[in-house]
Amino acid sequence: MQLHKIISRIRGDSKTVGLDIGHRLIRVAVVGHRQGLKKTLLALDYDTLPEGVVVDNEIRNVPVLIDKIQALLVKSMPGGVEGDFAVSVNWTSGILCDRILVKPVPKVPENELILQAAMARSPFDDVGNVLDYSVLGHREEGIEAMIVAAKKDSLSPWINVFQALNLRLFAIDVDAFVLSNAYFASKTRSLSDLEEDDEAVLLLNLGYKKSYAAFLRNERFNSARSIAGGSIQELQEQLSEPLGIPVEQCGDLLMGAEVRQAGPDASKVKSAMEYVFEEIAMKVDTALRYFSSSDNYRKPSKIIVAGGGSNIVGLIPFLANRLSLDAVRLNPFKSVQIDKKRFFGINWDTEASIYTVALGLALRRF
Repeated sequence: MQLHKIISRIRGDSKTVGLDIGHRLIRVAVVGHRQGLKKTLLALDYDTLPEGVVVDNEIRNVPVLIDKIQALLVKSMPGGVEGDFAVSVNWTSGILCDRILVKPVPKVPENELILQAAMARSPFDDVGNVLDYSVLGHREEGIEAMIVAAKKDSLSPWINVFQALNLRLFAIDVDAFVLSNAYFASKTRSLSDLEEDDEAVLLLNLGYKKSYAAFLRNERFNSARSIAGGSIQELQEQLSEPLGIPVEQCGDLLMGAEVRQAGPDASKVKSAMEYVFEEIAMKVDTALRYFSSSDNYRKPSKIIVAGGGSNIVGLIPFLANRLSLDAVRLNPFKSVQIDKKRFFGINWDTEASIYTVALGLALRRF
């Protein structure tokens, strides 16, 4: 072992590599951890994935994915590929999640009680599931826990990929949980935050093929709902027909590009964009009403927008005005120390949003 690695271990230094592998992109973020100091961003990079390599968390082309991961890691970590690796799976692709209340039993370990209760509840009782949980708190009525289940068949291929790469996979996390943790890590605590013990926040993730609304309450993940028709791809398709232009050009329009020559006039584009924005606002409003009606929860105080859709020009202020809520883009990079010279050329307000899940994974310390 090299001397600098021995010294790092003595000081308690560690490094976490977060890999966000989506349908179109594979993103990596590397964060260094040192006791008592702010986390440091060490690497940030991405590469494109050919169509069909990963579909709904299912790896369809293992050799291509392995080659892509390996090339990206070598490129982003030229000094050597090392660290504690974590990868995410998509909330909307076969992940089950629910909260349960378990009564304590003398001399029976807490973890056994929670898992027994989970396995007694359908569809968590399926023998093909992998179960995990997180204790939310202890109340007079019992132990409140969040239980999560995923199909073994969907997780095993990911483990096999990392074994083929000879990399130790420390965690497979759900992207909704990752974004929640990234948001909490980026928050600036104030006295009012500490006094407000029932604050609720809507975390709206607008991805290329999947979108969902995750609700956070009392500094914890609460629940999530898919937003059908809210992905970037679906928004492009909704714009394409009325404007009579290719889907790819609609993607440019959403991100603020000018209409190409012989394209629709500005008033027609504005009308079509407002229609699409209104459709998203209606779906988000439905999710908000569902959350508020369940267990009489207080309406969220703000909307945090994440994913590539957070860069859609005009969407965030539209949602804020339409839903009468504060709305901002999620910026987890506030929680890490960044050498701007090392990452020259990155627009930290917009471009960096594609790395949010990767960074959220890398913020974990094992």
